[in-house]
Amino acid sequence: MTPDTCSSLQNSEESNEDEVPCGWAFETSEIAMGLLCSIVTWKYTVMNELRQSSFHGQHDGGGNNVDLRHRLFTAAMLFSCLVFGISVSSFWHRRQEKDSLQSVIYAVVLAAAVVIGHGLQASANLILLGYLPWATCAAMAISISAHSLYRWRYAAETGLVDEEKGQILLV
Repeated sequence: MTPDTCSSLQNSEESNEDEVPCGWAFETSEIAMGLLCSIVTWKYTVMNELRQSSFHGQHDGGGNNVDLRHRLFTAAMLFSCLVFGISVSSFWHRRQEKDSLQSVIYAVVLAAAVVIGHGLQASANLILLGYLPWATCAAMAISISAHSLYRWRYAAETGLVDEEKGQILLV
């Protein structure tokens, strides 16, 4: 679907003002941004875990260079957490009416990530900042996939196709 098609669909009389015909583009970009932010949070958390375990309260002796790099990475972590929160909340808000089982999917996937992290004897920091962002992105992808699969099976069984919802299957 080209941007021209997307804008012409948006201006057509058939579309409602509340629905975004190119919602799949927003959902894909939110998941991609969430994945990038998950990489940053994972890397930062693992770096801090290794730093704390190797130095165990001792001065690293690396001088100002290490301290500056750590401060820059801390700022990137803060920005990443902010963008991640915005992406997830935007995804959740736009899809909550379309997908009634979204909260169940999130709860199951996030609980599984906590159980796996606890089983691997990971620290609370690693579970919270390492595993849960990845699990949230997985829950977002599972939510979209399960909802699309349901629509596809429903259309195949009943012969009824909702054109607006069927667009994502054709793209």
